[in-house]
Amino acid sequence: MRTYQRLPWLFLLPSLAGFLAFNLGPILISLVLSLTRWDGLSPLGPDSVRQSWVGLGNYLALLEDPVFRRAFANTLFYVAVAVPLEIVLALLLALGLNKPLLGVRLLRTLYLLPTVTSVVAVGLLWRWVLNPTVGPINLFLQGVAGFLGQPDWTPPGWLSDPDWALPGVILASVWAGLGFRMLIFLAGLQNISRDYYEAAALDGAGSWKQFWYITLPMLSPTVFLNTLLALIGGFQVFGLVYVMTGGGPLDSTNVLLFYLYQKAFGLFPFQMGYASALAWVLFLILFALTLVQWQLRKSWVLEEA
Repeated sequence: MRTYQRLPWLFLLPSLAGFLAFNLGPILISLVLSLTRWDGLSPLGPDSVRQSWVGLGNYLALLEDPVFRRAFANTLFYVAVAVPLEIVLALLLALGLNKPLLGVRLLRTLYLLPTVTSVVAVGLLWRWVLNPTVGPINLFLQGVAGFLGQPDWTPPGWLSDPDWALPGVILASVWAGLGFRMLIFLAGLQNISRDYYEAAALDGAGSWKQFWYITLPMLSPTVFLNTLLALIGGFQVFGLVYVMTGGGPLDSTNVLLFYLYQKAFGLFPFQMGYASALAWVLFLILFALTLVQWQLRKSWVLEEA
């Protein structure tokens, strides 16, 4: 290899070394640990790996674990509700904030603030908002019920009610992530040439037809990106669950990543092997979903010329 061919590799070497040491290495180690009963406290070496080797035992145990099944169902429910809700609301918000309104830049900034706010602060805020006795949402619902002639109606218990705790977390999550999705949609909208709309208007197309036949097709790559990111983020939800509910009540908000945390760090003795198997199951789910989405994009995403 000549000198000018080696030079790029020298520039890449620091990043490659960091990737191998802090990313690829731990990933491969976690794959080995997923086949063991290692507790995270015993010395880690060839002898300890051989002594704690269980093969596919951790993966088979997951199939019989009722908490894992509950966490998996909760995660699917979270993704099925939160992702479409977030995408639709963010698109509507971006369409509104793409207009030349007075103070529109300030409005965009305000909607973006929850995205850059600490997840702990967001979680604590929504714990108060969803408080069953003094929270603004329940006070508003009680006021509406009284106005409709139902003063004795009891509003949801939200985070203390197994039936309402996960919807409460979803509300907080959608509110926190709306600004980021809106920003991506806004960038996509501003990248659409006004010439298309002017030509359509000359042909007599109204606002709805312009949206359906111009905006949505031209915005389809952005919709695909936002949906993919939202799906991945949905399966990796953790912070709000940790702050708002701790997985309760009765595991009603326990999700895959939070259950992984419980197995790895929340129980004694630590179950690092079981947690590693759970991590690889989560990875395979995300990989399969991403692969399916990548293949389906050919049928609806408008490719650039």
